[in-house]
Amino acid sequence: MEYRLKVEERSASGKSANKKMRRQGVVPGVIYGHGDKAVNLSVNEHDFTKLLETIKGRSPIIDLTIGDKPAVKAIIKTMQREAMTKKVMSVDFQIIHAKEKITLSIPVILKGSPIGVKDGGILDNPLRSIPIRCEVSKVPEHIEIDITDLKMGHSIHISDIKLEGVEFVFASDAPIVSVLVPRKVVEEVAAPVTEELKEPEVITEKKREEEEEPEEGEKKKKPAAEQPKEKEAKK
Repeated sequence: MEYRLKVEERSASGKSANKKMRRQGVVPGVIYGHGDKAVNLSVNEHDFTKLLETIKGRSPIIDLTIGDKPAVKAIIKTMQREAMTKKVMSVDFQIIHAKEKITLSIPVILKGSPIGVKDGGILDNPLRSIPIRCEVSKVPEHIEIDITDLKMGHSIHISDIKLEGVEFVFASDAPIVSVLVPRKVVEEVAAPVTEELKEPEVITEKKREEEEEPEEGEKKKKPAAEQPKEKEAKK
């Protein structure tokens, strides 16, 4: 898909000039490139907002026409917004020459419903865009990933993506999308102590006598004090 935008070259610059432009519905801009002289631009706010809605966060190549000059290939390099209203305050474009390698972020589009999510997993997509480096002719509009067969506990990494002529400016082992295993909180309930405490046995006088009574037929021994002493032999 082609994206086009017409802008005008401007001579006025400075804070007061930029404020006046914004009140008139014009966004101050600038365009530059390797070996190219920077040129100040005035960008129609309505047209630029419409373009942003069309590209929806992508960083595509734009055919930028400056006044009556032939269109040039460019990308939106940086953009400044007002903190509260998010209104665009300024924009910088970078000219892209043929065979020149550029670095930009490409959005990730996920396709399908993962098996792991159907099994109770949680979908995690930490990289919603991936920085790449390549020639203008090789720049993809987006990176589409089929996650239908993604199982619970598995991930798709940057190293799994193959694009001809494209270098990924990121760690190859970085996960793009994963299906996380949910944490199951197991409540351990301490079992109540069921051990029965036995009451101490009460020994009565009668029982003590029974325990001390010798068995039938057994001779009762007298205490040593009661046994007769042998007569000492007379010398």
